[in-house]
Amino acid sequence: MYGTDFLCMVTPSEHLALPTLEDIKEGLLVTKVAAHTIDLIKEGPRERAWEKDIAMAYARRDLDWEKQFELAIDGNRARKIRDARKTESDACSMCGDLCAMKIVKKAFEEKKKEE
Repeated sequence: MYGTDFLCMVTPSEHLALPTLEDIKEGLLVTKVAAHTIDLIKEGPRERAWEKDIAMAYARRDLDWEKQFELAIDGNRARKIRDARKTESDACSMCGDLCAMKIVKKAFEEKKKEE
């Protein structure tokens, strides 16, 4: 809660074998997620971490995939995962056309047309 001065990265191969480049990347990604989480809850200035999370929330709400990739801790990896598992829907692959964000967005657009 009072901040973190030091984070120790651990790779998936820790104590099993010398780490590969992919192991280092995986360990770094997990460490970045931990650091961001700490930035959100520590005492003192934390506006930057919150601003990034709020921006990501709006990008998710708007189904703005490019903005989500830009804001992601590892945007290239996020893009690769999305591209590899992409569906015909512009929503996420979990919900597809049943995506709550997509349904609400459509309802608001229809409401505006009626007015």
